[in-house]
Amino acid sequence: VQSGLYFGIGHWHLARSTELLRTRLDDAIPFLPWTSWCYLPFYAATFVMAIAGIRHRVLFDRTVRSVLLVMLVGALCHTLIGAEYPRPVLHPPFSGPSQAFMAWVQSVDPPGNVFPSLHVAHTTMLALLLMRDRPGLGRVALLMATLLALSTLTTKQHFLADVVSGYVLAFIGVAWALRGLP
Repeated sequence: VQSGLYFGIGHWHLARSTELLRTRLDDAIPFLPWTSWCYLPFYAATFVMAIAGIRHRVLFDRTVRSVLLVMLVGALCHTLIGAEYPRPVLHPPFSGPSQAFMAWVQSVDPPGNVFPSLHVAHTTMLALLLMRDRPGLGRVALLMATLLALSTLTTKQHFLADVVSGYVLAFIGVAWALRGLP
């Protein structure tokens, strides 16, 4: 559901601006294709870690609801906030596997779904909720989520504002999942 909604919105022909969220700091961050190995693989791995790692059913069910909440808020923002990252697009021949992988990521991940960063929101939220049930595994997931957040900037997939809003959405999702729990 998440992927269908995300990719569906990303491929709509919406009016988008590459300047709406752009700052000088965004322009100063270097493009480092090798960090794509922290971008997509860590996103998928954090979901797998949370699905396999959360042991308590109540927390698991609340986590699923929070993922859906984040997904819906993200979809709404991706539809209404017409921003797009002006990515440096890679073309073959590639200088190595990192550039080839980064080019593949660019081919499947639409440049318009930027605010908020669902990569940051989901992985941070899942890591924090996983820490509640399995602290050691949660810390590993949080390290991965942090590296992923940095990679969203160095792969030029997201603006700084997207990362900050992703963290805000993650904390909202955690608070919603943990409401009323001791």
